[in-house]
Amino acid sequence: MATDRLRILHVASEAAPLVKTGGLADVAGALPKALCAIGHDARVAIPGYRSALRAAERHGITWGHDPLVIEAGGVDHRIGVGTVVLDGLTFHILACNELFDRDGIYGPGAGIDYDDNPRRFAVFSKASLALSGYLRWTPHVIHAHDWQAGLVPALRERGFGRVLPATRTVFSIHNIAYQGACEGDAMRLAGFDPWLYNPMHLEHFGRFNPLKAGIVFADRVTAVSRTYAQEIQTQEFGYTLDAVARHHAYKLDGIVNGIDTLEWDPATDPHLPAHFDAANLAGKAACTAALRRECGLADHPGSCVVGVVSRLVEQKGIDLILATVEPYILAGRMQLIVLGSGDLALEHRLHHLASRHPGWVYAWYGYNEGLAHRIIAGSDALLVPSRYEPCGLTQLYAKRYGTLPIVRHTGGLADTVTDVAVGPGAGNGFTFGPVDLGHFSSVLDRALGLYQHFPQEWKAAQLRAMADDHSWHGVARQYEDVYRSLSFAGAREDKALTKPYAMVTAKKRG
Repeated sequence: MATDRLRILHVASEAAPLVKTGGLADVAGALPKALCAIGHDARVAIPGYRSALRAAERHGITWGHDPLVIEAGGVDHRIGVGTVVLDGLTFHILACNELFDRDGIYGPGAGIDYDDNPRRFAVFSKASLALSGYLRWTPHVIHAHDWQAGLVPALRERGFGRVLPATRTVFSIHNIAYQGACEGDAMRLAGFDPWLYNPMHLEHFGRFNPLKAGIVFADRVTAVSRTYAQEIQTQEFGYTLDAVARHHAYKLDGIVNGIDTLEWDPATDPHLPAHFDAANLAGKAACTAALRRECGLADHPGSCVVGVVSRLVEQKGIDLILATVEPYILAGRMQLIVLGSGDLALEHRLHHLASRHPGWVYAWYGYNEGLAHRIIAGSDALLVPSRYEPCGLTQLYAKRYGTLPIVRHTGGLADTVTDVAVGPGAGNGFTFGPVDLGHFSSVLDRALGLYQHFPQEWKAAQLRAMADDHSWHGVARQYEDVYRSLSFAGAREDKALTKPYAMVTAKKRG
């Protein structure tokens, strides 16, 4: 293409540090920043949730003079456009009081969605596309994330094609299990032609499916790891969209997420009692001793400290851990530290395990950022036995801290963890295949055996793990290749369309 500097608008329902409920926010905040660092003009559009606006106001948000007016199903919504720059990255916040000024993000509580989510995210998708004219800034690429922005590629193709003729779209699937499916009449909120409600386009098993819309209409589609991009094409992992993924496999890529290597750095981490790096692991031993004291574990250096930082749900394989680890604890081979919350039944089982083995099992229910860092740093191994895992981040943090991950061979776990059994001088962790107690017990046996009987091989695996680069810089280069694979005929910068639009500083929203 003709230009070296790309203009890229990321459209996501959440983005760190303004609003976060999961890993999507980390990607939507970190990837655009990394793209800016390599010379591109990347920006982020998010909804103006109450919490996001409060966070933005602390950093000096500015507002456009006039609101956007977005129609949905015959109702006009006035959208205030706020802009804030954080650490060099520009966020455009689309505020609409009747849709987003609420305590919740997706619903009033965990697992409960707002009834009007189809309207909320249809309006958000339309407003994101209308930003181009409002800002007088035309992106080469609009990169939409997950089902909440799944309508963006379809709207660009079917509603904004004449307004943005040269703009191309990329759609990222972070978790195909969440699709935003709703009743078919929700199509009218976005203004699609009724004939698009068919199995080749927007209809899926009798429902309107925004995630499918993103896959079908985007110019390129990405999943958050190479293996996950293959897995979603199978019945086991495709959540009924496997045939759609296979049909569009020609434009589907898998790119593993990165991590913030400044926040997660054992040489500088402010949460740790001691620092270390690959050249000197003495600080890691100090972190392990301090973690034992903090969690009330017995001072038993011969046992392997095994950490878990996870949602406590079946998808993460927590039931496998609870059903398997007790014999190893009784034998003095391992101590278990768990941080997380989730399924109450699994929390109760974990509580009983900890009460039966004081000094050997410790659990913290909820989330504690500092403790998460100390568990990652002080543990010898980290358990991530997920049934499926689109990407996963904790195994990447663990590798950076010399904590060997024990994972199921799936999704991003398969792409980032290589079993030490592949051969001499290779491997950075341990993997297992089928989800059953036998295979999980076998991988625990191998990991604990290496730790206790072959310390030099264990250390060599630690150093290999710490040497892997999972920074966002490398990930940004891979996305850059995806963007540059698209055709941008006519996408030149028009100087008349790049003058700063009128801004006012205000707290009022349209």
